[in-house]
Amino acid sequence: MTTFVLHKVGVAGRREIAERLAIRPGITVWQFAALAELADQGPMAQNTLAGGLGLDPSDTVRLMDELLADGLVSRERDPDDRRRYRIALTSLGRRTFTTARGVVTKVENSTLAPLTPNERAQLLKLAGKVHAALNSSK
Repeated sequence: MTTFVLHKVGVAGRREIAERLAIRPGITVWQFAALAELADQGPMAQNTLAGGLGLDPSDTVRLMDELLADGLVSRERDPDDRRRYRIALTSLGRRTFTTARGVVTKVENSTLAPLTPNERAQLLKLAGKVHAALNSSK
């Protein structure tokens, strides 16, 4: 039952985030996820980004095409292997991510409003523990 409740909370939160991101800054949840991964990890190969997002490579191609067309990311040569390209945030991509992160934070605060700060910290710790265990079993 716990995973079902977590799923329902996740669905409701994701829906609210998607609706707000579509208005400002005008991106999708997947675009936000890609920008967040690049902001956190720095430039990376497209297949590495796909793995970090848990996306099929064909879906990643479409996502990268959207982000490139909007000027949010660029393709640059990998300095360690000139035959390869990396995906990197542009300055517009960084600004868009900063705006989007603020939107996501507001939704998170609204969603978690019934919890005390200690309960929020405990929830994050426990969810992180479960997530780490799931990832280590793969």
